[in-house]
Amino acid sequence: MPTRPSLPTPEGRIRRGCRLVPYIRGLFDIAARIAGRQHGRITREQLLAAGVDHKRVERWLADGRLRRVHVGVYAVGHAAPSLRGDYMAAVLACGEGAVLSYRAAAHLLRLVPGAPPPPEVTVPTTAARRRPGIVIHRVAELHVLDVATLDGIPITIVPRTLLDLAPRLAPAELARACHEAWIHHRTRPRQIEACLARNPRKPGAMKLRRALGADVTLSTLEDGFLALLDAHGLPRPRTNVDRHGDKVDCHWPDHGLTVELLSYRFHGTRHAFEADVARRRRSNHLAYTYGDVFEHAPRTAAELAQRLPGARSPDRSATASRRGGGPHRAGASRLRP
Repeated sequence: MPTRPSLPTPEGRIRRGCRLVPYIRGLFDIAARIAGRQHGRITREQLLAAGVDHKRVERWLADGRLRRVHVGVYAVGHAAPSLRGDYMAAVLACGEGAVLSYRAAAHLLRLVPGAPPPPEVTVPTTAARRRPGIVIHRVAELHVLDVATLDGIPITIVPRTLLDLAPRLAPAELARACHEAWIHHRTRPRQIEACLARNPRKPGAMKLRRALGADVTLSTLEDGFLALLDAHGLPRPRTNVDRHGDKVDCHWPDHGLTVELLSYRFHGTRHAFEADVARRRRSNHLAYTYGDVFEHAPRTAAELAQRLPGARSPDRSATASRRGGGPHRAGASRLRP
């Protein structure tokens, strides 16, 4: 091969070996396009199917065009960290039918807070299979309706993810996850019941059903509001429950009273503000701010006492508290039995 492969021969023809350069570049472009649909990850099987032979795969690994992530799974063209790339690589490494699941799925679905967990993958097989760095869950069968894709990553749907997590989470954490499922994905109890019917032998069904109807608080402002009610002898409401298709912060079913707690954290955008105003029109509720709860508590308690017939007077409650017969302490359980 000449030192300048682009130069023609005296006969005016390109030497045969020179045509390999665009051919090889074309193969790598094909590999890059496949990886581009998979968050920069590709399998050896996909490379072979695209026409890349084993020897060329090894050469690309040697020169850095491919970087091994798991056995038979590679990052294409870079080593930059990527959470979705890591999760995609874990699913690819576990073979056909594998899906992201448990805490890793819950993190991508925004059901649980905290730092990204290690990859957890469910595979529809009982065969032993190990992959370093991946938590693998084996099932005899994974129902097709329990699987979806998120940003191209095969993943368990929200109800199945909640069911998987039910035995692992504390009741308050599971209730919070159910609330986030409603907020982010509009997941309804009937959808969860359908998932439970598809998986009758999965543990945690009763715990998940209880969590669906449990109350949960989601902020310091909500905790402070409940503490205010306790301190002034006022009845506690249901918290973060469904009310005419809307999630409301506080609701007293026996009194027909709904209260929304407004904070900058959750109403700092125009969309959030307008959505809250629309919800207030539908629910006809009161609204209190951080200042109402923490800076003007007596005034707020007096107003609520007038709206809650049969509640003790805040003045009498405060007197009873000074005599040692006050209401339950603040910070009581956030979940109703």
